[in-house]
Amino acid sequence: MEYVTLYSKYLIKKESGLISLTLMPLSWFLILSYSPLTYAEQPTEYRMKVAFLYNFAAYTEWPDWPDHNLNLCIYDEDPFREHLQHLQQKKVNHLEIIIRHTRNIDDLINCQMIFITQSAIGNLDDIINLLNGKSILTVSDTPGAAQKGTVLNMTVKEGKITFEANIARAKKSGLKLSSQLLRFASEVYQ
Repeated sequence: MEYVTLYSKYLIKKESGLISLTLMPLSWFLILSYSPLTYAEQPTEYRMKVAFLYNFAAYTEWPDWPDHNLNLCIYDEDPFREHLQHLQQKKVNHLEIIIRHTRNIDDLINCQMIFITQSAIGNLDDIINLLNGKSILTVSDTPGAAQKGTVLNMTVKEGKITFEANIARAKKSGLKLSSQLLRFASEVYQ
């Protein structure tokens, strides 16, 4: 009888081991599927575009660096909202980034970098004419804007943000875009 009892205890242990081996991966799956990491907020499109703006500034060379600030102007309606705060107090080549919002086209000549919003793209020809020959990096996120004259244009393809570069416009503006930046461009217009 002891043998049977020991044998039955062994069977019970063996069965519970099989059950735990089967349930352990399932329990880990359930734990991980409810993990805060799984449901962490994904960065929004414009939060990612803010990161692109920073990198555009970091990988652009101006012929005459400003003295102490790099003025990033948002022209017309602000699609970034609170995401621009991620650039506050950041520096690019020892220059602090200052964010300015304007709806006045004449204010744009005081900027080193301008984001032309989709709401203002109808004025693109006027903006390009005003800035002609000035060392100002123009950035947009409107289809076809790089071909029409902005230096950099962000687009969303298959859920990923990409950008186009207009080298001819950059040269006319006296700007040099780093080859490290250009190698990530989806299109480069000469």
